[in-house]
Amino acid sequence: MKLLKAFLLRLMIVAIPLLVLYCYAQIAFKANREKEHPTDAGLGIVVLLAFILIILFVGFLVDLLVRLSRKEYKIALINIPFLIPFVVFIVYIGCLMASRECFCGWLIDTIDWMR
Repeated sequence: MKLLKAFLLRLMIVAIPLLVLYCYAQIAFKANREKEHPTDAGLGIVVLLAFILIILFVGFLVDLLVRLSRKEYKIALINIPFLIPFVVFIVYIGCLMASRECFCGWLIDTIDWMR
């Protein structure tokens, strides 16, 4: 029961900021479509998403290290499935903002192929 509670808590910690960002993005996109001269609202949303993902990544990483130091290995393992997607999305957004040389080109091509 303790593991399920820990998993659901982490799921809510991730879901709530992403849901709020999604609602904000829908409002921003709707307001942008109604403008006479629309701007690039998507770039601001991506920057906010990157900021949220970095904060969540750091939080989960700190929690993982704290749980490992307290020898709570089962709860520490719950953080791993949350950390992996954060790393992929942070690196992907960073690669989109940087160049497509070496690793970034491979990552962007792989993720774009999945669409």
